[in-house]
Amino acid sequence: MKELSVPIEPDSEGYLDKECPSEPCLFLFKIYGDDWSNIVRDEEVFCPSCRHVAPAASWYPRAQVEAAREYALGKITNSMNKAMRADTAASKRRQNRHSFLSITLDVKGGRDAVLVPVAAAEPMRLRTACESCGCRYSYVGAAYFCPSCGANSASHTFTQTLNTIRTAAGLGETLRNTLGRDEAEVMIRTLLEKAVQDTVMSFQRLNEQLYERQSGKTARRNAFQNLDVGSDLWSAEIGLDYVDLIGQDKLDQLRVYFQQRHLLAHQQGIVDQGYIDRSGDQTYAAGQRILIRDSAVREFADLIEELSYELSKKVGP
Repeated sequence: MKELSVPIEPDSEGYLDKECPSEPCLFLFKIYGDDWSNIVRDEEVFCPSCRHVAPAASWYPRAQVEAAREYALGKITNSMNKAMRADTAASKRRQNRHSFLSITLDVKGGRDAVLVPVAAAEPMRLRTACESCGCRYSYVGAAYFCPSCGANSASHTFTQTLNTIRTAAGLGETLRNTLGRDEAEVMIRTLLEKAVQDTVMSFQRLNEQLYERQSGKTARRNAFQNLDVGSDLWSAEIGLDYVDLIGQDKLDQLRVYFQQRHLLAHQQGIVDQGYIDRSGDQTYAAGQRILIRDSAVREFADLIEELSYELSKKVGP
């Protein structure tokens, strides 16, 4: 069986379209063309969103597969038209003008298809390169795994999470203009409280990876959810604690937010005396429920980002 070659173009920045073949996912992303050829292996490609694994031939987007099918049909049509025209011309050349009976073969219609290479979708704004293998890829929304080696970068995920948190903190007015008053306030509160918890979790994940890279050891479970424990671990490892990195005032404010995260995760946000003692926050009395403002979420994200940045500089690559 003869194979048909269908040209597939990269986008204007040199990236090739890909789509996760897992039906529940179907995540769309792009891989830089040279990296697809030189880094990605034929045996396995990883979905940046769900980490589904499949051979390289499985990742063509459905829209491109359909366009390729149309291209192939057009090429077959053109080949058939060409063959029939050639047969017609040959038949006419074989005719004897002086014969008593003459049969003429004529071809009408058979318009050739216009063959256009399969085009790529518009470039995607978010781009990154894997810290492990160097593969460059782009995506919409959030990506957690390298499509070439499947590695999960805590620093990349950390940055994505903070971007998402800041976006969530700015959705209040949009939700109030879109939903009913009660529904909007419930949704806003839920998003802001989740943002506080996600900030701590992303910080924990980043610290775990940095600590393992620096020390060759695995920190005990959830150690970096506790500022004092995490600070002591880094002090023993690099000779610097969190106060050295960002100062006492900023650390004190971080302590309030970390303790609020603890209340949200374990006590549905209800204040107890332990929270007041550990955080130093005198704005609440025991039995009250904490209130998370969008400005607090943004400040928390900024402080965590600063501490993580200073820590990453000391730990190094």
